[in-house]
Amino acid sequence: MPNKERANAALALVLLASVTLACSALKNLTGGGARTEANKLVTQAQQELAEVDRIDTENDSKLSDLNRAEDENNAADVKRILEESMKALDEGLQHGENAAQKIEQASKLDIDPIYRDYLQLKAQAFRKQIDAYKRLRDAAQIMHDNYGKGGSAETQAKADFRKANDDYRKLLNEARDLHRKADAIARQNPQKIGV
Repeated sequence: MPNKERANAALALVLLASVTLACSALKNLTGGGARTEANKLVTQAQQELAEVDRIDTENDSKLSDLNRAEDENNAADVKRILEESMKALDEGLQHGENAAQKIEQASKLDIDPIYRDYLQLKAQAFRKQIDAYKRLRDAAQIMHDNYGKGGSAETQAKADFRKANDDYRKLLNEARDLHRKADAIARQNPQKIGV
């Protein structure tokens, strides 16, 4: 009898181990709790980024409007356009910060290392974009505060705005490079990346 009980106990352990392995394999196939949570955070980040795109589309003409008002020496229009731009930048920055935080949070979960690398690159890219918009926003504030005053303060404000615009474009290019690297990882590993 003791041998039969040992055999039954061994069989029960083998069955238990088989069930545990099967559950583990199923968890890996479906992504498990961490993968599901990561995908949820990525979806929420995508919603935030959709708001950034909406704001960007609604304010796309601001730079040309600003240039026109500046060419016409219309200080009131320049200040109004800068105020509208700063308000849009503030709103877009808030949505961008939310998106970046969600992606960073997702990248810290217990997920596949390739998916983690992808999310970390995306988070870095979003942070570069946020830095770019912050610089542009700061320059818009300086120009707003000094436009129409004449003299060296206004000249310096215009120069600072142009420099910030150049920095903005440089940071956006760096962000695009990071997005391209992340997208290359996604193309090479479609089964591991995707919501």
